[in-house]
Amino acid sequence: MNIIRNEIRTGLLVLLSLAVVVIVLLYLGAPGVFTPQNTYSIYFENAAGIRPGAQVLLAGRKIGQVKALFSPVPENERPNPKMETLIEVQVNYTARIFKKVKVQITQPSLLGDSVIDFSSGEEASGRAPDGTHFVGERAASLSDLAPEVFEKLDPVLNKLTGTLDSLQKTSDNLSKLTADGADLPAAFAEFKQFGVNLNELSDYEGPLRHSLQNIENLTSDQGKLGQSLNHLAELTGPEGSLSKTFKNTEKFTSELTENNDAAITLRNFRAASDNLNKALTQIGQQFSVIGGNLEEASDTVKRQPWRLIWPTTKKYPESMSQPTPTPRASPTPKKKTAHRPAVN
Repeated sequence: MNIIRNEIRTGLLVLLSLAVVVIVLLYLGAPGVFTPQNTYSIYFENAAGIRPGAQVLLAGRKIGQVKALFSPVPENERPNPKMETLIEVQVNYTARIFKKVKVQITQPSLLGDSVIDFSSGEEASGRAPDGTHFVGERAASLSDLAPEVFEKLDPVLNKLTGTLDSLQKTSDNLSKLTADGADLPAAFAEFKQFGVNLNELSDYEGPLRHSLQNIENLTSDQGKLGQSLNHLAELTGPEGSLSKTFKNTEKFTSELTENNDAAITLRNFRAASDNLNKALTQIGQQFSVIGGNLEEASDTVKRQPWRLIWPTTKKYPESMSQPTPTPRASPTPKKKTAHRPAVN
């Protein structure tokens, strides 16, 4: 009897354990068996990562699970925009899901499973009844982020490649410039020599410093240039000799202009010039006669030197006659000009 009683107890315990396991499985796998559920249909363009039994969240809180997936949906049943996947979800009857709500397929953690999340619902639109259809979208994930990042990085990479090519060309040019025998080392060597020459010129005992000292000595008050400038300043000053000379010249010319002395002086100078020309003409004629006489006398002395003792021995032809003197022109009387005191 005891053995049968123990076997019965063992059987009952096994049955109870199985019942508890089934109830737990049903509660976890089919919560609608114990609590009322609402079923919603959600259209997605792509349901990758979602499988039956995936969690359904409301603003991050679990309210149900995915019941079934249908893909592809017949084209005549697709809403606008055209979505190829239909996912049915069962959520708790008490979950506050509104007609206007944002539905996304998201991945809460980096290595976690994808879930469906209801968020940003508008309470004014009212609660969604059982069987409502929604249009969902896929939230950006790492798999979607990589193409976008590469798409944005592509122009940057192209520019970077061009920049690297330019840097390579620049590096090659610099290598050519800095090679042995190139222009740049020669220019540096010449610049170095220029610095050495400049140091020699600007040294304390260098020619540049001596030249500057000489210029300073010349331009100082005691130097030659300074003295010359001082003398020039004295000459051109208000009381200088040059200024006085200009003033006297201006006064003299103004007086000549006022009294018309310049015209009178020019007329007198012209008349004196004419008289001088006439006098020189007469003197030239007289010198011609004297020259002829001297030539004749020298010939007589040469041929008949005794005529110095007996001058009557020479006979002159009758045709020879003494030249008549040219009458002198009467000099033109000079006009009297008033004597003026010299202007200092």
